[in-house]
Amino acid sequence: MDLDDTLHDAANGTLKNIDFSMIEAIKNLLGIDRKNANLIRKKYWSKYGATVVGLNKLHNVSISEFLNNSHPPEILSNLKVDSFRMSTRIKRLNGARWLITNSPEKYAILVLKKLKIKKCFDKIISIEKMKGPGGLKPKPLIFQWKKLIRLAGVPASEVTVVDDCLRNLRSAKKLGCETIWAQCFKSKDKDFKVQISTPLFVDKKIKNLSGLLRI
Repeated sequence: MDLDDTLHDAANGTLKNIDFSMIEAIKNLLGIDRKNANLIRKKYWSKYGATVVGLNKLHNVSISEFLNNSHPPEILSNLKVDSFRMSTRIKRLNGARWLITNSPEKYAILVLKKLKIKKCFDKIISIEKMKGPGGLKPKPLIFQWKKLIRLAGVPASEVTVVDDCLRNLRSAKKLGCETIWAQCFKSKDKDFKVQISTPLFVDKKIKNLSGLLRI
Protein backbone atom coordinates (compact mmCIF):
# COMPACT_ATOMS: atom_id res chain seq x y z
CA MET A 1 0.00 0.00 0.00
CA ASP A 2 1.20 3.48 -0.84
CA LEU A 3 1.40 6.37 1.65
CA ASP A 4 0.91 9.89 0.26
CA ASP A 5 -2.54 10.49 -1.23
CA THR A 6 -3.49 6.91 -0.42
CA LEU A 7 -3.52 6.98 3.39
CA HIS A 8 -3.68 10.74 3.86
CA ASP A 9 -4.50 13.87 1.87
CA ALA A 10 -0.95 14.80 0.91
CA ALA A 11 -1.73 16.81 -2.24
CA ASN A 12 -3.62 19.38 -0.19
CA GLY A 13 -1.32 19.18 2.81
CA THR A 14 2.22 17.90 3.25
CA LEU A 15 3.22 17.71 -0.44
CA LYS A 16 3.13 21.49 -0.75
CA ASN A 17 5.62 21.72 2.11
CA ILE A 18 7.73 18.91 0.65
CA ASP A 19 7.89 20.62 -2.75
CA PHE A 20 9.07 23.84 -1.09
CA SER A 21 11.69 22.01 0.99
CA MET A 22 12.90 20.08 -2.06
CA ILE A 23 13.31 23.24 -4.10
CA GLU A 24 15.30 24.87 -1.31
CA ALA A 25 17.47 21.79 -0.87
CA ILE A 26 18.20 21.52 -4.61
CA LYS A 27 18.92 25.23 -4.81
CA ASN A 28 21.44 25.05 -1.96
CA LEU A 29 23.07 21.77 -2.98
CA LEU A 30 23.52 22.70 -6.65
CA GLY A 31 23.98 26.44 -6.23
CA ILE A 32 21.16 27.43 -8.60
CA ASP A 33 18.09 29.67 -8.37
CA ARG A 34 14.65 28.52 -7.22
CA LYS A 35 13.17 28.45 -10.73
CA ASN A 36 15.78 26.03 -12.07
CA ALA A 37 15.67 24.03 -8.85
CA ASN A 38 11.95 23.52 -9.33
CA LEU A 39 12.45 22.47 -12.96
CA ILE A 40 15.00 19.88 -11.87
CA ARG A 41 12.68 18.63 -9.12
CA LYS A 42 9.88 17.99 -11.61
CA LYS A 43 12.14 16.61 -14.36
CA TYR A 44 13.85 14.03 -12.17
CA TRP A 45 10.60 12.96 -10.51
CA SER A 46 9.07 12.37 -13.93
CA LYS A 47 12.10 10.54 -15.34
CA TYR A 48 13.23 8.48 -12.36
CA GLY A 49 10.17 8.16 -10.12
CA ALA A 50 11.88 10.17 -7.39
CA THR A 51 13.84 13.42 -7.53
CA VAL A 52 16.60 12.09 -5.31
CA VAL A 53 17.52 9.44 -7.91
CA GLY A 54 18.43 12.03 -10.54
CA LEU A 55 20.30 14.19 -8.04
CA ASN A 56 22.38 11.25 -6.89
CA LYS A 57 22.96 9.80 -10.36
CA LEU A 58 23.74 13.01 -12.24
CA HIS A 59 25.07 15.36 -9.54
CA ASN A 60 26.52 12.92 -6.98
CA VAL A 61 24.30 14.41 -4.28
CA SER A 62 24.21 12.36 -1.08
CA ILE A 63 20.93 10.45 -0.83
CA SER A 64 20.69 10.79 2.94
CA GLU A 65 21.64 14.49 2.88
CA PHE A 66 18.96 15.35 0.34
CA LEU A 67 16.26 13.28 2.03
CA ASN A 68 17.04 14.84 5.41
CA ASN A 69 17.05 18.36 3.99
CA SER A 70 13.89 17.91 1.94
CA HIS A 71 11.82 16.08 4.59
CA PRO A 72 12.33 17.88 7.92
CA PRO A 73 9.72 17.15 10.66
CA GLU A 74 8.13 20.59 10.26
CA ILE A 75 6.77 19.72 6.81
CA LEU A 76 4.04 17.78 8.60
CA SER A 77 2.54 20.99 9.95
CA ASN A 78 -0.21 20.75 7.31
CA LEU A 79 -0.83 17.03 7.74
CA LYS A 80 -4.54 16.39 7.38
CA VAL A 81 -5.48 13.77 9.96
CA ASP A 82 -8.74 11.97 9.36
CA SER A 83 -7.93 8.65 10.95
CA PHE A 84 -11.31 7.81 12.45
CA ARG A 85 -11.44 4.00 12.55
CA MET A 86 -8.59 3.88 10.00
CA SER A 87 -6.58 1.54 12.19
CA THR A 88 -9.50 -0.86 12.54
CA ARG A 89 -10.11 -0.91 8.80
CA ILE A 90 -6.49 -1.60 7.87
CA LYS A 91 -6.13 -4.38 10.44
CA ARG A 92 -9.14 -6.13 8.95
CA LEU A 93 -7.40 -6.54 5.60
CA ASN A 94 -6.32 -10.08 4.80
CA GLY A 95 -2.68 -11.03 4.38
CA ALA A 96 0.55 -9.21 5.22
CA ARG A 97 0.25 -5.42 5.09
CA TRP A 98 3.27 -3.62 3.64
CA LEU A 99 3.75 0.10 3.20
CA ILE A 100 5.64 0.81 -0.04
CA THR A 101 6.62 4.47 -0.42
CA ASN A 102 9.11 6.56 -2.37
CA SER A 103 9.34 8.77 0.71
CA PRO A 104 12.18 8.50 3.25
CA GLU A 105 11.67 6.20 6.24
CA LYS A 106 11.71 8.91 8.92
CA TYR A 107 8.96 10.83 7.13
CA ALA A 108 6.87 7.71 6.56
CA ILE A 109 7.09 6.67 10.20
CA LEU A 110 6.18 10.16 11.41
CA VAL A 111 3.11 10.21 9.17
CA LEU A 112 2.00 6.75 10.30
CA LYS A 113 2.43 7.71 13.94
CA LYS A 114 0.38 10.88 13.52
CA LEU A 115 -2.32 8.88 11.76
CA LYS A 116 -2.08 6.32 14.59
CA ILE A 117 -1.65 3.42 12.17
CA LYS A 118 2.06 2.54 12.39
CA LYS A 119 1.32 -0.78 14.15
CA CYS A 120 -1.04 -1.74 11.32
CA PHE A 121 1.84 -2.52 8.96
CA ASP A 122 4.04 -5.60 9.03
CA LYS A 123 6.78 -3.98 6.97
CA ILE A 124 7.76 -0.49 5.78
CA ILE A 125 9.67 -0.28 2.50
CA SER A 126 10.92 3.29 2.08
CA ILE A 127 13.02 4.70 -0.74
CA GLU A 128 16.29 4.08 1.10
CA LYS A 129 15.57 0.35 0.86
CA MET A 130 14.83 0.44 -2.88
CA LYS A 131 18.37 -0.25 -4.01
CA GLY A 132 19.55 -2.02 -7.12
CA PRO A 133 22.36 -1.98 -9.70
CA GLY A 134 23.43 1.62 -10.25
CA GLY A 135 21.69 3.08 -7.20
CA LEU A 136 18.11 3.61 -6.09
CA LYS A 137 15.34 1.86 -8.06
CA PRO A 138 12.04 3.29 -6.77
CA LYS A 139 8.49 2.81 -7.98
CA PRO A 140 7.35 2.65 -10.76
CA LEU A 141 10.36 0.63 -11.98
CA ILE A 142 9.52 -3.02 -12.65
CA PHE A 143 12.85 -3.92 -11.02
CA GLN A 144 11.46 -2.74 -7.69
CA TRP A 145 8.19 -4.64 -8.00
CA LYS A 146 10.10 -7.82 -8.90
CA LYS A 147 12.29 -7.35 -5.85
CA LEU A 148 9.30 -6.85 -3.58
CA ILE A 149 7.48 -9.88 -4.97
CA ARG A 150 10.56 -12.03 -4.34
CA LEU A 151 10.77 -10.63 -0.82
CA ALA A 152 7.12 -11.45 -0.21
CA GLY A 153 7.76 -15.03 -1.30
CA VAL A 154 4.43 -15.42 -3.10
CA PRO A 155 3.36 -15.38 -6.77
CA ALA A 156 2.69 -11.94 -8.25
CA SER A 157 -0.96 -12.90 -8.64
CA GLU A 158 -1.25 -13.01 -4.86
CA VAL A 159 0.15 -9.49 -4.43
CA THR A 160 -2.31 -6.59 -4.30
CA VAL A 161 -0.93 -3.11 -4.99
CA VAL A 162 -2.98 -0.19 -3.65
CA ASP A 163 -1.73 3.15 -4.99
CA ASP A 164 -3.05 6.52 -6.12
CA CYS A 165 -0.40 6.80 -8.85
CA LEU A 166 -1.35 5.16 -12.14
CA ARG A 167 2.20 4.67 -13.40
CA ASN A 168 2.97 2.62 -10.28
CA LEU A 169 -0.07 0.44 -10.93
CA ARG A 170 0.82 0.06 -14.60
CA SER A 171 4.24 -1.44 -13.93
CA ALA A 172 2.94 -3.67 -11.12
CA LYS A 173 0.23 -5.03 -13.42
CA LYS A 174 2.82 -6.02 -16.02
CA LEU A 175 4.09 -8.58 -13.52
CA GLY A 176 0.61 -9.92 -12.81
CA CYS A 177 -0.17 -8.14 -9.53
CA GLU A 178 -3.74 -7.19 -8.67
CA THR A 179 -4.04 -3.40 -8.87
CA ILE A 180 -6.33 -1.13 -6.90
CA TRP A 181 -6.51 2.54 -7.81
CA ALA A 182 -6.89 4.56 -4.60
CA GLN A 183 -9.02 7.63 -5.28
CA CYS A 184 -9.45 8.47 -1.60
CA PHE A 185 -8.13 12.02 -1.90
CA LYS A 186 -7.16 12.64 -5.52
CA SER A 187 -10.73 13.53 -6.47
CA LYS A 188 -10.04 16.95 -4.98
CA ASP A 189 -7.13 17.48 -7.36
CA LYS A 190 -7.97 19.37 -10.56
CA ASP A 191 -5.45 17.29 -12.55
CA PHE A 192 -7.11 14.08 -11.40
CA LYS A 193 -10.47 15.16 -12.80
CA VAL A 194 -9.04 14.99 -16.31
CA GLN A 195 -8.67 11.21 -15.90
CA ILE A 196 -12.23 10.03 -16.57
CA SER A 197 -11.84 6.48 -17.86
CA THR A 198 -10.32 3.61 -15.92
CA PRO A 199 -7.16 2.20 -17.56
CA LEU A 200 -7.13 -1.49 -18.44
CA PHE A 201 -4.28 -2.17 -16.02
CA VAL A 202 -6.49 -1.12 -13.07
CA ASP A 203 -8.47 -4.04 -11.63
CA LYS A 204 -10.51 -2.11 -9.08
CA LYS A 205 -11.02 1.37 -7.70
CA ILE A 206 -11.75 2.59 -4.18
CA LYS A 207 -13.01 5.96 -2.98
CA ASN A 208 -11.97 5.34 0.63
CA LEU A 209 -10.17 2.70 2.71
CA SER A 210 -13.46 1.09 3.63
CA GLY A 211 -13.70 0.13 -0.04
CA LEU A 212 -10.84 -2.34 0.46
CA LEU A 213 -12.98 -4.32 2.89
CA ARG A 214 -15.63 -4.81 0.22
CA ILE A 215 -13.24 -6.20 -2.38
